[in-house]
Amino acid sequence: MNLRVVISLLALPMTLLGARTPAPTAAAPETAASIVERAASAYAADVHGILGMERHFSTVISAGAIQHSEVSDSGLLLNDGAFVKIKYYRIVRDGKTFSKPAIAARDAQTNRDWTAGKVFFKEPYDRRYIHDYRFELRTPCSDCPAGTVAVSFASAAHDTQHGEGKMWISTSTWQVQRLSYVPYVLPPHATSGSVTEVSSEVLPNMWYVTRIEQAYRGRDFIISGTGTFTGTVDHFRRFHSESDGETALKEATI
Repeated sequence: MNLRVVISLLALPMTLLGARTPAPTAAAPETAASIVERAASAYAADVHGILGMERHFSTVISAGAIQHSEVSDSGLLLNDGAFVKIKYYRIVRDGKTFSKPAIAARDAQTNRDWTAGKVFFKEPYDRRYIHDYRFELRTPCSDCPAGTVAVSFASAAHDTQHGEGKMWISTSTWQVQRLSYVPYVLPPHATSGSVTEVSSEVLPNMWYVTRIEQAYRGRDFIISGTGTFTGTVDHFRRFHSESDGETALKEATI
């Protein structure tokens, strides 16, 4: 075989010479860690920028002859998901409306607590808190709606801002659609309880928690009782700057 023939053969595609082409690499299966990372990326994109919203809370405590209730309306401002400011517009406790000084006192205390990083639940899909948790993919999942996957979470930080539970995540958008957990630290006198958060599309291509339900049972000496908390979040609005958002917060125009 002369040199010209050898060169011609070397130039032929490998498939024509009977050689096998490498099989395509199979996509790596999703793990709990990869799913949560996708959810964290989706959440970060959703809350990017200056975001305002209104919150409507209702608390009812029943223990024998003791009945206690509180309802409130407030505004919340975030910057890339981080707290900026809260403003209360109305608080009614046991049928009595708070005075302006009383609302101002609640404002001041709540803003101090949030600024210090207290009070709120540290969501397991928020990248700031992912490392607080360990995750496990729940397969098979009998309670997963079509197009979702469930991931359970737990934390070594057994404080008021962490809990143990499960979240259901869309496999098409990777947004968390629902989350349910048991807080590690229950409210005073509570012996059991659970929290459920439901997310919805609040702006085009943006999901956020729109309903929170908490239910507790407890005992104080010989009296047993129940406590419920319901929160709804609405009137979402994006702003060009923090100052624009704070103006809307102050004027209750979110």
